[in-house]
Amino acid sequence: MFSWTVVSLVLLTSIANLVGGFIVVRKEWSPKALTYLMAFSAGFLLSIGILDLMPEGLENSPENGIYILIGFLVLFSFQRILTTHFHFGYETHEDKLSKKTGGLGAFIGMTIHSFFDGVSIVAGFEVSSELGFLVFVAVLLHKIPDGLTISSIVLVVFNDRKKAFIASAVLALATIFGGALVWLLSDTEFAAEVLGDSFARIALSFSAGVFLYVAATDLLPVVNQSENRKTGLYVLLGVAVFYIASWIIGVVGLE
Repeated sequence: MFSWTVVSLVLLTSIANLVGGFIVVRKEWSPKALTYLMAFSAGFLLSIGILDLMPEGLENSPENGIYILIGFLVLFSFQRILTTHFHFGYETHEDKLSKKTGGLGAFIGMTIHSFFDGVSIVAGFEVSSELGFLVFVAVLLHKIPDGLTISSIVLVVFNDRKKAFIASAVLALATIFGGALVWLLSDTEFAAEVLGDSFARIALSFSAGVFLYVAATDLLPVVNQSENRKTGLYVLLGVAVFYIASWIIGVVGLE
């Protein structure tokens, strides 16, 4: 169902991508603060992926578990098999990104990732306002690191700040396109007749795999590599905030 509120939230997450790109161009965010943000995001993403997206996706349809695996493997394929190795944030290995093909691979992988961010938000709202809002928060939290990462990679490869910012803009557009595609498909006769009410839950299962991959392989490794002991506490804080947010949303009646 079309909703201007959901449209606004998808656009807001896209703007966060641009903020990440702007940070790279202007260099106004400390690496320490970014690490804390990624640690917090990891805790929140793990919580919503395991405690909300997976149960909702599998409700009355345990066979949807295959889509969780597919979602995980799609991100794995693009970000690990077809791309060079990279980290979220400022830590970009210049020697491994010296070839433009490597930078292009990373760009493609993160664009696919951003596309499914949009899918996740809209699919969440298709099931319930509560779930949709929680997914929105989870996506928003890691959007700035996403934009910062791809802009850092493009800046290293091309040494062009304009292209670096444009790369973050492409991620923003991919998020919007992902959300729009779910709306279009959910309104088609194919979705209604063939997939029925399970369409949104299939999308949620797929998104759960994507969220688990991002948290486990992109965000948590950054936490583990940090020498600051406080970083791990931010992961737990992300989990705690997830529970608090879930409780507040339930109290105010957004379910």
